[in-house]
Amino acid sequence: MKSIKSRMMLTSLVVLVGFMILTVIALERAVEKRMLQAEEDKLQALMYSVLAAVDRDATGLSITVSDTRLFEGALFNPDSGLYAVLYDVKEEIWRSLSYEGEFDKPDDLVPEELRFSQLEFENRSWFQLAFSIRWPNVHDKLSLYELVLWKNADDYFAQFERFRQTLWLWLVITIAFLLVLMWLVMLWGLRPLRLIGEEVQAIENHQKQRFDSNYPTEIKPLTQNLNLLLQREQHQMQRYRNALDDLAHSLKTPLAVLRGLTEKTGEWSEDDTHTLHEQNNRMNQIVSYQLQKAATVGGESMAKPIKLTDLLDKTVKALRKVYKSKGLSIELKSDLTASLRMDESDLMEILGNLIDNACKYGKLNVRINAFQQQDKMVLRIEDDGAGLKPEQLNNILTRGIRLDQTQEGQGIGLAVVNDIVDAYDISMKFAISDLGGLKVILEFKNI
Repeated sequence: MKSIKSRMMLTSLVVLVGFMILTVIALERAVEKRMLQAEEDKLQALMYSVLAAVDRDATGLSITVSDTRLFEGALFNPDSGLYAVLYDVKEEIWRSLSYEGEFDKPDDLVPEELRFSQLEFENRSWFQLAFSIRWPNVHDKLSLYELVLWKNADDYFAQFERFRQTLWLWLVITIAFLLVLMWLVMLWGLRPLRLIGEEVQAIENHQKQRFDSNYPTEIKPLTQNLNLLLQREQHQMQRYRNALDDLAHSLKTPLAVLRGLTEKTGEWSEDDTHTLHEQNNRMNQIVSYQLQKAATVGGESMAKPIKLTDLLDKTVKALRKVYKSKGLSIELKSDLTASLRMDESDLMEILGNLIDNACKYGKLNVRINAFQQQDKMVLRIEDDGAGLKPEQLNNILTRGIRLDQTQEGQGIGLAVVNDIVDAYDISMKFAISDLGGLKVILEFKNI
């Protein structure tokens, strides 16, 4: 079964029918036990009334039952279905006026035992209550007697059968009603999944770009993450298109220069060779920049949480080895414990470019400080290099996608960093460091 609805319906059917059948069986057994107990209680009450009418016979050596002291009218009506018989050890000594048949005397009845049982006699069902008692005679000697009551059980079984039929009929009706109700509830409960399927189809047909319906709490995280995934995919596709457009536009000038060189007659001069190498390097730089820009992941919600401190340690250890011969001191201070959502390669691109620039342009000291400031993580990178003039600080973050963006004097690395921090909405500021060089301040939103 591939249908969720079919699986749930089959499971519900099995559970519901099994539960209802077990419930009906338990109810049937409980009612049957209670009805049998009621019949036994009735016969016990009749037995006590018969014992109340017991008296000694004329000889005083035995007992009998005085009909004038009996108050149960059925014991006087022949074939009433209610009979009473009194036995001594050997034979019957009294019977009710209603009793005209011949029932078997109970066997193996121990003294003072009270026994209730169901019997079949002459193709009819009977309840029997037998009681073994000791009764004193005129000499105060105890003699053993047995009082046996018989009651026809046909009415009882007919009544119980009617109850059983009614019970099972209502079971079928209840199951049918509950199945219809469960079907309707299931249609209503699975409706959000059906809507998701319809919206997915609409997105595939380019009729929609996201999930818009107001889904239940259990499904809402799924649609929200799918919306983030769709948004991220659309954003990434747009970046690829823009990067290709930028690449084609940026390569026009170098290609035109190369075309002019190829059309030139005669031998190439040293300047021509230099121009060829220069334009080749520019094209490599343009292609590298646009590829890195297009590969920027962006988007915080779908990224895996990572520790900024761990990547700082890794980057600083690597750069200390690279700039060991320069005698550069790289100081790192960090007390961060929080995480941030960001693609690890994007964060490594930011840290690698900014710290590498500080090491490249710094003379002797590079200072890196990472700390928590309210709900943000702040990263400060400083060097003691020549730095930039105040008017240059205003132009260092000039945004754009053309070639001049890569010619700010910081190489394509800083341009790529600009695009990454913009994609993640990270604040990046430049200032003059206390060490005399450049200071970069980044503010990340921690989770």
